[in-house]
Amino acid sequence: MRDVTTISAIGVFLAVVVCIPTSAAALDIVRDGKPAATIVIDRGKSPPAERGRKRGVMPSDAKAAAVLVDWVRKMTGAELPIAAEAPADGAPVIYIGAAAVKAGLKLDAIDSPGHEGLRLLCDGKRVLLAGQDDTATLRAVCRLLERWGCRYFIDHPLGEVYPRTKTLTLEQFDHSERPGLLYRSIWGSQWGGNTLWKTWNGAGGPRFATGHAWGQYVPKNLFKEHPEYFHERAGQREASDWYCTSNPGLREVFADAVVARIKAGSQYPSISPPDGRGYCQCDACRAQDDSRRLEPSSGHVSITDRYVDFYQFVARRAAKANPDAVLNFYCYADYTQAPAKKIKLEPNLCAWIAPIRYCRFHAIGHTDCPSRVQLGQVVDEWAECAQKIAYRTYNYNLSETLVPFSLISVWKQDIPYLKQKGCIGINLETLANWQIYGPHIYLSIRLAYDPATPADLVMDDFYAKFYGPRAGPLMKEYWTAIDREFVDLRCHAGSFFALHLVYTPEFLKRCQSLLDRAAAAAKGDEQYAARVQMAADGLRNAAQYIALREAMNRGDFARAKEVYDDLLARNEEHQKSGLGNHYTVNYLKRFLGTYVSAGAAATAAPRKMLQVLPDMWRLAYDPEDQGVEKGFAQPAFDDSAWRSVATFGNSLDAQGLSDRQTILWYRTRFSLPAEAVKKGKKLVLFFTDVDGNASVYVNGKPVGDGKKRQPFEVDITAAAKPGENLVAVRVDHSNITELFLGGIIRPVLVIGE
Repeated sequence: MRDVTTISAIGVFLAVVVCIPTSAAALDIVRDGKPAATIVIDRGKSPPAERGRKRGVMPSDAKAAAVLVDWVRKMTGAELPIAAEAPADGAPVIYIGAAAVKAGLKLDAIDSPGHEGLRLLCDGKRVLLAGQDDTATLRAVCRLLERWGCRYFIDHPLGEVYPRTKTLTLEQFDHSERPGLLYRSIWGSQWGGNTLWKTWNGAGGPRFATGHAWGQYVPKNLFKEHPEYFHERAGQREASDWYCTSNPGLREVFADAVVARIKAGSQYPSISPPDGRGYCQCDACRAQDDSRRLEPSSGHVSITDRYVDFYQFVARRAAKANPDAVLNFYCYADYTQAPAKKIKLEPNLCAWIAPIRYCRFHAIGHTDCPSRVQLGQVVDEWAECAQKIAYRTYNYNLSETLVPFSLISVWKQDIPYLKQKGCIGINLETLANWQIYGPHIYLSIRLAYDPATPADLVMDDFYAKFYGPRAGPLMKEYWTAIDREFVDLRCHAGSFFALHLVYTPEFLKRCQSLLDRAAAAAKGDEQYAARVQMAADGLRNAAQYIALREAMNRGDFARAKEVYDDLLARNEEHQKSGLGNHYTVNYLKRFLGTYVSAGAAATAAPRKMLQVLPDMWRLAYDPEDQGVEKGFAQPAFDDSAWRSVATFGNSLDAQGLSDRQTILWYRTRFSLPAEAVKKGKKLVLFFTDVDGNASVYVNGKPVGDGKKRQPFEVDITAAAKPGENLVAVRVDHSNITELFLGGIIRPVLVIGE
């Protein structure tokens, strides 16, 4: 009788293992550096009886065999032969895929809805490996390699871990497994396709399409005949990929196109709207919205109800064509919240919760993170009304991909939580920047495959095998410290604007000390040393970013430019090596280079930076936009009741102020010597970065405007005076932001010519 046990040691990271205890002699696979076993694959057609296999289609068992041969060669130097049938001398045989099934391996008992179950059996005379589809068969080979101590931690040659030995054996065992989530996708720019790393560690399942898809279903040339099918904006119909979903004719055309796509073979199509906010504003569409139901991230009326009604119509039509097809839609932007009306969605609809407007740092429900508490409510409410929910999110700090960042604690909590809520799939948009994200990328896909896996054991195995027995404990301390800093972060501002709260001088010193000690511990082993150095390159990014930020904040843009240029060059090299990503380079240019270069140009000779305006300003919210009439820009106005807030020192969010979409007013005073305002000399204020369109006043006089998130300067020559001056800034922050910033967020400089 087989014993079903829960695995307690890392070897194969799965919750349920079926084992046959035995004292029989081990089966030789390689002995003294020479192959002892033969791999057998069926080069013909697969058995038609196996569930999940397509009749009459040759499986790619040869690929699985090639992976086994390759990794056994790496371990032992021996090359296992591949044959179409077992050798006559009775030597050990490893049957793979269809050959294993023909040899008697049963897969029918594996209950895998996505037909991804797999089984490995060693009965003391032979080894049988197979899965319910080709991907599962390849994964079965990977599980065998794991039993021998192999790991594939990062999708790069540096991520391959395998023991060196001249002999490989196998005890008797019987192991079966199936994925915990039906669909697991991990991908990113320049990291597409089904790589071996992805398959090995758990990616796969039926391909659910989740992208913005409306433009695939209704041709724009219908606009001439049926303008009423398309969205209305400001009283006018427009030809675009946005539709009038309340229109009966549009519903018919859209549903027919979805049905046609399903009949053409797309069993899991997306029916999500385009990106952006081009929602129809006609009376019929707006009548479907509940004006009392607001989207918290924008303050706008939630439009979920109108879209759910539309999806229900399309889903009913699709079910008649193919009841097994599943239609996927995003819960995103102003349609993130569940419907206000308590309804049950059609069973062929899958709601993909996409929390782009939520904090990047904290787990769902984190008590000190209001947006993640609210996200927990979103998950609960969609789980209540939808039979199928899934999760589409970011596996990095969106708009910043430079410094070491950890989501270990997030995935340890969130993936099992989502599974418990009925989640059937996860789509992890991931940038393969291994030097700054490696541990949590690995953990995320392992947990997606098996949410019941003990995350701490997975990570302990990672540290020990990836960095080695001596450096491993130090690298565990390093990554755990980074993870804890982000868990405890009392700020939710995205991009670069919370990093200084993590990478303080003290924390940088602590991290560098751990890496130095790990490098010393790894000395003498080329692989371990290279992996520690990879992490050190990531930490150097953080140190350079902090140095750059400090230089900007003191107005030394020439020094900031020097640091930036070196930082950019280093990360371009990381990208070329395959350990980095072009997003890091692009984000550096977009979110740092833009401001550093503008500041360096603005302060270059013959110009001279005279002073940096104070970090602390007075702030008031002006939701009715009455500040000009009330004299907020005038020197005589009493601003003593206004809040005192930091500008470039900390985001408003870090100061406990919510990111309100409204008008903000800032005021501060600065002094100028008589020499600075001498006739013939020009004075300007340089604004490095303002999160909103800005109007600037000096001593009550309007002196110029600036556009949101673009460096700008205003000429204050005519308005400035010797002695004390008042500067007031009106900031229009009424449009949605995903970074929780608001207002003046980088330094303001006084520059003379």
